[in-house]
Amino acid sequence: MNRRDALMRVAALAGVTMSLPALADTLEASATRRALTGKPLFFTADQDATVAELADTIIPTTTTPGAKAAKVNEVIDILLKDCYKPDDQQRFVEGLAQTNKLSQDAYGKAFVQLDPAQRIEIVKKLEADAKAQLAKMAAAKAATKVENSQADLQMPTDAKKVYTPFYTILKDLTLTGYFTSEIGCTQALEYVPVPGRYEGCITLKPGQKAWAI
Repeated sequence: MNRRDALMRVAALAGVTMSLPALADTLEASATRRALTGKPLFFTADQDATVAELADTIIPTTTTPGAKAAKVNEVIDILLKDCYKPDDQQRFVEGLAQTNKLSQDAYGKAFVQLDPAQRIEIVKKLEADAKAQLAKMAAAKAATKVENSQADLQMPTDAKKVYTPFYTILKDLTLTGYFTSEIGCTQALEYVPVPGRYEGCITLKPGQKAWAI
């Protein structure tokens, strides 16, 4: 899978709705620019480093290389620049700032300076906060439906703001970016470069990896 195809697949999995030809050209141009300059396009250098360490905390190096080795931060940088709305971009940047605030408050250091155990604790807090935000939005949506049902009205589209929390975006992009990378496909997953005939049912070996798609 080449760089253009990999970025397109991550964008598709992330639910991007831009027309495919335009999106492909945009992503390819951004990937080329990042590769040539070696610099992030959307993030600052510090933000890029923070994203790399956050992604590597979500998918660390074990028996296979982690998210940092797969350069997932570069994928996130490009996709946020080209595929996400300004509100989501701003929420992501604010999330990175909140990450460092949590790190400073808990340990007196920026996230990139923490040891692995400390990073895990910060990520757990980010995940808990995202779950709380999602639960709050779901409750508000349910309450609004009940109120409008009783009034025999349709739910106003702007009655309650619904958004994707920072950590949810980060985790989704980390997972899709990693498992569509060469490292993720060929080392973390079972990869068949040239698939043969279709077999609807096969016996899996003990410890069999999931198949790359």
